[in-house]
Amino acid sequence: MKTAETNKGFLARLGKYKQPYLMMSPTILMVILFGVYPLLYVLYYSFFKYDGFSPAVFVGLRNYTRLFKDATYWNSVINTLQMGVAIPLVQIPCSLLLAVLLNQRFKGQSLARAVIFVPNITSTAIMAIVFYFMFASYNGIINGVLIKMGLIEKAIEWFGNGTMAKIVIVLFCTWSGVGFYMVLFLSALQSIPSDVYESARVDGANKIQTFFRITIPMMGSMFQTITALCIMNALKLFDSVKALTNGGPGNSTEVMTMYIYRYFFETMGTAQQGYASAISILSTVLVMFITLLYIRATKNMNY
Repeated sequence: MKTAETNKGFLARLGKYKQPYLMMSPTILMVILFGVYPLLYVLYYSFFKYDGFSPAVFVGLRNYTRLFKDATYWNSVINTLQMGVAIPLVQIPCSLLLAVLLNQRFKGQSLARAVIFVPNITSTAIMAIVFYFMFASYNGIINGVLIKMGLIEKAIEWFGNGTMAKIVIVLFCTWSGVGFYMVLFLSALQSIPSDVYESARVDGANKIQTFFRITIPMMGSMFQTITALCIMNALKLFDSVKALTNGGPGNSTEVMTMYIYRYFFETMGTAQQGYASAISILSTVLVMFITLLYIRATKNMNY
């Protein structure tokens, strides 16, 4: 009797919330089909020797044992972490500065915002090709301008040196993504009540004091969100590195996602999708660990 009443109560509650569940169902279905299922599929094949064509052979933890001894992979991890630090350090201050400047009223304000945001809706591959020719060693416009200004005597081989190539990648990612974070900062700036600034002016605070003691603290939550997004996007770099350097010179700019890609698709005739699956799982765990570490480090901050 109690079971029947319990089932009836459950069905009643389900009927009450039927509309929200129906509205959520397309998103839940998409997450399962394109998120959960591929992850389980990759996890399954990480325990097999598999090339995508021949029958899969179970090898247990052999792929993971090989991976922990793979110096090239760990070099790609180091490159990824370097990008994960360098890109936010450049991108976030630039985004904040642009947001503050474009929060002022002036003629052409909307046009300036649109121009800065355009790279976010443009193909990364196309923009990377443009950047590649801009930084070309002997006929690139960047070297030409620097030589004309007398800042350098001979052309810099931007893509012939690992450090220089990383600088180009950081500059490209900053330019292509700064508009998105600028919009987020603008929304935070415009949500700050104007009477707070008026009170500060009455108390004699100048613009610099107002910025560091009112604006920055009141945007703390947005800072936390933007920093998390920026770090995660930097750790997932692929298309920009693929188009600009293809991991070169050598493996000096190869990141985790490119290493996965190589074993899945570029080892023609000898594809190692089982090993690539193991790389994917470990890389996902590393990114999750870094993200959770950041969240834990910032969750107790008071804004």
